[in-house]
Amino acid sequence: MSDYDSYYLIPKEISDVTSRTIPDLKSDFHGVYPIFSSPMKGISGSQLVIEMGRNNCFGILHRFDIPEKRVDNIHKVASENINYGVAIGLNDFDIELDIASCAFERGAKLICVDVANGYNRNMEVVGKRLRGRFGKDISLMAGNVVDSIGAEFLVNSGFDFVRIGIGNGGLCLTRDETGIGRNTLMALKDCINVEVNLVCDGGIDKPGKAMKAFAFGANFVMIGSQLGYALEAENDGVIYGMASHRNHMLNKKDIKSVEGKDIPIDNNSKKPLKEILDRYLWGIKSSCTYLNCNKLSEILTNSRIIGINE
Repeated sequence: MSDYDSYYLIPKEISDVTSRTIPDLKSDFHGVYPIFSSPMKGISGSQLVIEMGRNNCFGILHRFDIPEKRVDNIHKVASENINYGVAIGLNDFDIELDIASCAFERGAKLICVDVANGYNRNMEVVGKRLRGRFGKDISLMAGNVVDSIGAEFLVNSGFDFVRIGIGNGGLCLTRDETGIGRNTLMALKDCINVEVNLVCDGGIDKPGKAMKAFAFGANFVMIGSQLGYALEAENDGVIYGMASHRNHMLNKKDIKSVEGKDIPIDNNSKKPLKEILDRYLWGIKSSCTYLNCNKLSEILTNSRIIGINE
């Protein structure tokens, strides 16, 4: 059973939203729809990020390439005049800061400090360095955390977006290997009063799970493995977690804790990214017709959450 399977949503009232064409899913973040791509190698390369932007969703370039390739990808995406973000890491941070600066200068709307452990004290230093370089002229994202303590820590470190979820992704083994994790919907509920954009990250392989995330307080959802089935994804028929043995080898890192896995993809099952995104967007809109939601922000207040046995 996934984190999302213990609950259903039901309406609080009779709905006046009589058509799936009515709900407005544009967010307050540059008017994009509330779907981010997870910055994973094999998934969120330049072609997918461009196509995300063309469909008014938000792609984030992954960080698992040499600096020259990453800069080249930034130039490719920036030339399309779309909303996009760029992921950076913690190691060799002067280089990472240069990449962030390149993205900033070329119109990126968000820098994502892409590490698994949002409770890392170094996030405080990194957040303040990024804020010192860019001020409030770009949004900053970090994570991952599963409670309000972690979310507040990241807010106080200068971040505007916090990724919620540990070990719940389709390519993640963190819970098995470390014992760290929490039901993601409960984590969202715990963080709902933190003044930050909550990004539900991991395990959202169906539109209904995205709706449950919104009902529990998420402002955005982040999708990884499902986007690996897009023709625009950069994989060669295998998608894999960023803490997997394969990604360690590709990035010439010492093999330590292996917390990700590989999944082969039948290339015949791939489809245009637009089809994948449309499934999510129309599923969310359909749910809005049940819940009497004219816009995205009404999902939280108009949803009644019940257990599966109620």
